[in-house]
Amino acid sequence: MQLTNGAIKTSAPPPPLMNQLAAQELEGVDLETFDLSAFVATGKTKDKTAVATLAPEVVNFVKESEELFKLGEKFELEVVQRGHQSLYELLASIYGLALRIEESPQKDKILDAIRKDMKDNHEIIVKSNSTPINVMVKYVIRTDKPAATRYAKVLTVAREENLSVVDLPAYITRRGGVSQAQEVESVALAKKAGDKSTKERTVLIRDFFKLIGETSKNNFQFSGDVNVHTAPKENDTEASSFCVFIAHHVSGDQYKMISANDLGKSWEDNLVKYLGKGMPSNLYLLERGIRNYKRSVSLDLTQPESLRKEMERQLLTPMKYKQTEVLEMEASDDKDE
Repeated sequence: MQLTNGAIKTSAPPPPLMNQLAAQELEGVDLETFDLSAFVATGKTKDKTAVATLAPEVVNFVKESEELFKLGEKFELEVVQRGHQSLYELLASIYGLALRIEESPQKDKILDAIRKDMKDNHEIIVKSNSTPINVMVKYVIRTDKPAATRYAKVLTVAREENLSVVDLPAYITRRGGVSQAQEVESVALAKKAGDKSTKERTVLIRDFFKLIGETSKNNFQFSGDVNVHTAPKENDTEASSFCVFIAHHVSGDQYKMISANDLGKSWEDNLVKYLGKGMPSNLYLLERGIRNYKRSVSLDLTQPESLRKEMERQLLTPMKYKQTEVLEMEASDDKDE
């Protein structure tokens, strides 16, 4: 992925697991100088008066590109889409056979016979406690283990949702294909288990925005009323941290205030997540960026001495998150249990 400040790059598509994606964000990053403030969005003015004049050579390249686009559309329709549909129909057949095995009184004997055939004739070992879906996917998709893993996960999700065999191809198509269907389910499972990483990321981004506020030199006074949208509950320890100002742009640097808003903790979290959407997912990298910012504040003589001392004190506290290593998709081969 490419993060917005150009500091982080990866040369290969990220694995579907969130911890692998977060780990890859560390590649090529100088942790000592990583600047998290570069991810805070800044506005840019678009020059609407500029008129582009294209040279004949540029026009020719654009025309050739359009012709290639038409060929790409034809390839997408005749090869890619039809190939995807054939794959989905194959998966539906595997899915249907697995369901029939699952419902058969001879299920255990059938699975034992299939596992024996795979071991004796194809040198493929399948766990003895594998589900019919896992067994049949590995039996049919023998030469591409990563693909078999993805297919098995999608079919397992379909089984959990009691999806019929005839509806499976349309189900996969609606979810954007096998990879996207697997990703959608991964997100759903993370939500069911409570996505702790997402919550902790929001806390870190919130802390960083608060830190920027404490160190900001752009001060102003507001004497109007602040609209409280969600009143804090009694003994509520999770109070809001910010005031959101809505203003009308008149012209140039002139604005007119519309309202000042205390959104409450929950709505504020949504805003924090939106404003920090371009920041790293890796908690370790986020924390390093915050500590680097604190270090710069502690060395900034224009900041109040009390604030600089507080930053020094906080930097003495050990880091909470540890660096995550990239995990391989297939850590080990299946072994019979």
